[in-house]
Amino acid sequence: MQRDFSAFFERYGWPAGRGRLPLCIGHRGASGYARENTLAAFRLAADLGAEMWELDTQLTKDGVVVVSHDDHLERVYGVGKRISKMMATELAALDGVDVPTFEAVADLARETGTGLYVELKAPGSGLACWQQLLEKGQRFACLGSFDTAQVRALRQAGCDYPLSVLVRVGDNPHVIGDEADADILHLCWERAGERPQDLVTPALMERAFARGREIVLWHEERRPILDEIMKLPVLGICTDQPDMMRNVPGGESKFGRQG
Repeated sequence: MQRDFSAFFERYGWPAGRGRLPLCIGHRGASGYARENTLAAFRLAADLGAEMWELDTQLTKDGVVVVSHDDHLERVYGVGKRISKMMATELAALDGVDVPTFEAVADLARETGTGLYVELKAPGSGLACWQQLLEKGQRFACLGSFDTAQVRALRQAGCDYPLSVLVRVGDNPHVIGDEADADILHLCWERAGERPQDLVTPALMERAFARGREIVLWHEERRPILDEIMKLPVLGICTDQPDMMRNVPGGESKFGRQG
């Protein structure tokens, strides 16, 4: 099965020439090699060939969008504080903590020509991200969430960026897609056994495509699985190690055609 993504790219103003490969989406940057969701991880992902970065949004007490998977800083930084309880200036002043603002990550994306695949964590962060992207004319971006209400709220507000809904193992992606009114089904099935690729059936893909939806796949770092899912007609694949998709002997070039 092959798929031509050129209409999708044209519709949303994404850069031409990247429509026939699954995009390499650096999961929290190149988080397999650098601390996740930091400017260093994002820059490294771009250096390793990622066309997009997956990132997570939180809100400070004063409403500044910052990039962090967790509201609490304990797991990543060993600091017993919550982002939502601090002013942006307090967060920026913490020793040993490197949580960038969304604005800073978006600036780096423009500098490197990289797209932003934004996973909305904190409610309300989506509207703020959308407005920042609009102000900068930054079209190579997608906004999405596990929270169908956040995705639908953007749709109802008239967001003209592609909207993604993240789907957990066991959930019906088509039902979730309808609830969110999403353009993209992001299947987060990396923990669905030894061969999660078997769940991405032709019937599932054909039904999604018939409803006008594209598919993005989970973060994958297992070489045999990655080799298989790179052959699927999906829009993108997340990975902690972008070089596994891009800078590998015998691998397809960034702008090659999907077979």
